Amino acid sequence: MDYQQKQSPPFNDSEVSRKYIHDDLAFYVLSKLPIKSLKRFGCVRKSWSALFENSHFMALFRNHFLSHNNCDDDYQPFLLIYLRDHADREYAELRLLDSRIKLNLPPPLQQGDHVISILGKTSVNGVFCIAQTHPGTDDINKVSYVLWNPATDEFLVIPHSPDELVPQHPLLWVNHKFHGFGYDQLRDDFKLIQYVSFDNSSCDGYDYDIDSPPPQGMLYDPFFEIYSLRNNSWKILHMDDMSPWYIGNAFTGVELYTDGACHWLLQGNQHEMVLMSFDLSDQVFFTTPIGERTELDYGYLAVLNGSVAFIINHDNDNIFHISILGELGVKESWIKLFICGPMPSIEGHPIGFGKRGYIFFRKLDDELVRVDLSTGIMEELGVKGEDYCCTIGHYQESLLPIRGS
Repeated sequence: MDYQQKQSPPFNDSEVSRKYIHDDLAFYVLSKLPIKSLKRFGCVRKSWSALFENSHFMALFRNHFLSHNNCDDDYQPFLLIYLRDHADREYAELRLLDSRIKLNLPPPLQQGDHVISILGKTSVNGVFCIAQTHPGTDDINKVSYVLWNPATDEFLVIPHSPDELVPQHPLLWVNHKFHGFGYDQLRDDFKLIQYVSFDNSSCDGYDYDIDSPPPQGMLYDPFFEIYSLRNNSWKILHMDDMSPWYIGNAFTGVELYTDGACHWLLQGNQHEMVLMSFDLSDQVFFTTPIGERTELDYGYLAVLNGSVAFIINHDNDNIFHISILGELGVKESWIKLFICGPMPSIEGHPIGFGKRGYIFFRKLDDELVRVDLSTGIMEELGVKGEDYCCTIGHYQESLLPIRGS
């Protein structure tokens, strides 16, 4: 029996259209992916390789990023602000911003003249790490650290590191600066990083050689040291090359913590901005170039919906460009998502981020405001804060003990 070969008819237009994904549908689906995945999909289709240059796609991506990518839904914004009493003395006050509930600081932070800062501007597993300095005393360059869980009123005072307990040379100025607090998920351990540096500027007029052998085994080169709560001990972190490390003010937004890593904003060669990160589990440093050149005072770091964000204010023009990092260590994964401004009534850099795309500022009249990134609408909070005396961060309540089970 002869069989006649059956041939398939050619595709008609309707069949071809069913096999082709229209860009509108593709953009809708792709807008829900993380930046790292989107970069990889760029090789699939020519129109996908320039997604971040397409205004229609970017509108979809921004909307989804602000409304659906909320990793901080359980967080509440807090306000740390310095106020003056009737005797013109400064004191610190901590409030939950939405409910206006005041949090009473633990006893170690209520005694004497001191300045406090919440490290990283966030709680980690419900725990704040608070730095306390002592102006006007012999301990002006030493920092005390307190771990505190407001939900349980539990607190722990971190012991001083060994280098702080050794008598130092009277002509050598020793500085201790916070540079990281976070949680090591691998070892179920809170860790704290500080930077120790030395200054011999107080030696002017004295016959003192900074290159002489270190007294009491003290190091003259700056170094990092890390504290482990589980081990209740400090140890030195060694870096092969400390030269690119530019130390700025650790309490103006150049440091943050998220997802098991601490991050800092540094200024490299020719004023190029660099993100330096430290993995708390692997205990390694690595860098991500940002590709922007500016003064350190015009750059700012934040966590926006679980992602590392870099905010830059060129020439203090009150126009804020906000970029999101897709992948640590990859310069090309920075994506500029928002341009906020100009806002002529705003003073300085942002003082914090909130849920669903709110960015907080201080106005020229000291009123605190928040700006909705999706609409650009500015709303006053009914609170005043003086320059460099207020900050807004995130707090997540936890009833677990600080030392774990």
